[in-house]
Amino acid sequence: MEKIFIPQKDRYMSKFFCPISKSYKYKKIFTIKKFPIFMGVSKKAKNYKFKNLNWWINLQSGNVQINPKVSLDELYAKSHGSGTTGKVWRDHHNLFYKLVKPHIKGNICEIGGGNNSVLSKIKDFSEVKSFYSFDKNLKLKKNNKKITKIKSFFNKNYFVKNKNLQFDLILHSHTFEHLYKPEDFLKIIKLIISKNGKHIFTMPNMRVMIKKAYANAMNFEHPYFFDEDLVDALLINNDFKIIKKIFYKEDHSIMYVTKVLKQNKKIDYLNYSRNLKLFKKMFKFWKNDILKINKNINNSNSVFIFGAHIFSQMMIFNGLNKNNLIGILDNDKNKINNYLYGTKFKIYSPDILQKLKSPCVILRAGSYNDEIKKQLLKINPKTRII
Repeated sequence: MEKIFIPQKDRYMSKFFCPISKSYKYKKIFTIKKFPIFMGVSKKAKNYKFKNLNWWINLQSGNVQINPKVSLDELYAKSHGSGTTGKVWRDHHNLFYKLVKPHIKGNICEIGGGNNSVLSKIKDFSEVKSFYSFDKNLKLKKNNKKITKIKSFFNKNYFVKNKNLQFDLILHSHTFEHLYKPEDFLKIIKLIISKNGKHIFTMPNMRVMIKKAYANAMNFEHPYFFDEDLVDALLINNDFKIIKKIFYKEDHSIMYVTKVLKQNKKIDYLNYSRNLKLFKKMFKFWKNDILKINKNINNSNSVFIFGAHIFSQMMIFNGLNKNNLIGILDNDKNKINNYLYGTKFKIYSPDILQKLKSPCVILRAGSYNDEIKKQLLKINPKTRII
């Protein structure tokens, strides 16, 4: 008989519920024990916090989620530099800005912009009345009276205190997948958007990522399986009309242009069998892949993993043989000489490969693999990439 989890207390409602069906019946489908709660780096290899990383599937809708979750203050205590390095991300940001640019006028609200804020690309503020930027780790240098920087999470309380705020453009890039309460988020946007305002955002194409077994698709920061069908349903069910969609690369992002428009229809999300099959296939791939990697590095001395991020953590805490592992490679200069959070492994620049005769690099960086592989082989053509 399958085990079903049903929360017994109201305090679980915001942390363990289906965002589309509101059903509380879940089944656990996979666990990685004692997983680090932060996806970045640490100056010292100590004082780490861990939780079991559990995947659960809702028996009614089939939506998959991570539980228990990590408190937002712990999860985002500091930035980890995601989305700041490499051509794939630069091209993504440029495409998103191209999509947003015609709508940059009037009153604008950006949610979670951080280091990749659209603000960094705007050169002409003549048509902008005001620009509000919400980000807990915001580090913007622009000195412009039209810009209001709010170093806190986007929440309703701010707008209760500032009742007259209405925005002609609300935008966010790779923020939606981090939401604990997606419907509450959309309701706030409905509350503060102007009559003809646009809500434009970009987020991971999760179904394709899970299909390809990418380790960055779901984790403590990405608590729900926000596939395209679920996001469409959440938007439509909350009175958002989808005007346009753009797909950036097959396995990276979906960009949405939406506006508020009541549509007298509700969309169901019933994908239990489909999603269970999809995730079981991914977990099986991970198991076989780790066995293959361990076999390949068994007799290697100079072994590195690329990426001081979730990609490496997923392997290290899911069965990787760490005996011959020297450290982690990363292109982010801010990460060099720190430690991958949750581990004893130091982070090095890929240039370290120049000094080694036949280095071995484990590369499982999803849609960034090709870009990174070219770089590593250029540094040292004798690098063996697994």
